[in-house]
Amino acid sequence: MNLSKYLLTFTLLSTALLAVSGCQPGTRDRYAPVIVADHSVSVIATSQLIHSKILGYSVQNRPIELTTLGCGPDTVLIIATIHGNEDAGTPLVYWLIDHLKAKPDVLDGRTVLVVPVANPDGYDLRTRANACGIDLNRNFPAANRVNNAGNGMDGLTEPESTILHDLILTYRPARIVTIHQPLYCLDYDGPGEDLAKAMADYCPLPVKKLGSRPGSLGSFAGIEQNTPIITMELAKEDSQLTDVQLWIRYGNALLAAITYPQLPY
Repeated sequence: MNLSKYLLTFTLLSTALLAVSGCQPGTRDRYAPVIVADHSVSVIATSQLIHSKILGYSVQNRPIELTTLGCGPDTVLIIATIHGNEDAGTPLVYWLIDHLKAKPDVLDGRTVLVVPVANPDGYDLRTRANACGIDLNRNFPAANRVNNAGNGMDGLTEPESTILHDLILTYRPARIVTIHQPLYCLDYDGPGEDLAKAMADYCPLPVKKLGSRPGSLGSFAGIEQNTPIITMELAKEDSQLTDVQLWIRYGNALLAAITYPQLPY
């Protein structure tokens, strides 16, 4: 068999296996925008799929990337740097991606979705808000939202928040972790208290209920979608830590969120 025929056969077999394995987003609101899952494979490790795709672009046309690891029905979404100047989560989740590639057994029965930089313009500008001055974590279409110049005059006025909204409604994750600074606690919305307590067993952050902020991701996903969501508030000074130091301090808590209710190791 020549190379071109081999590649064609491999592609057809891969597509068939994906269809059989059920690696498709869960049931979703039929009126919600659709993100088509990208099944192009860049790495195959112990029969687990690992690939990346661009979900869309920021106001200033920077890509917002999703890395998908695993192909199981238990789906976990982890988001970093929705506030551009709260950036310690980004190197932390990149280390998580490398850890899961090295230890793919953690992915058995699971799909882990990782957005390393949800606000790339704010990340580049070193600002909490996006390039339009909108706080993305107040721009979701929750019932408690407050329309103003800082939150947006309506829900989902910004491409970055729209991307996250569509991602959640497409894949319907069983639980969500979003990484912030600097309040140093594990906040939760929706039915997330037990998950927060499980994560607290593996890091120094205490569980603290801060309350659902107007138009926040916690209000939208936690309260209205009834999805357990943890706001993992790191310390302000954690931005000065190396990725290794961040992983030592918080990595096991992320693994606990992924394997919940099972132990992370």
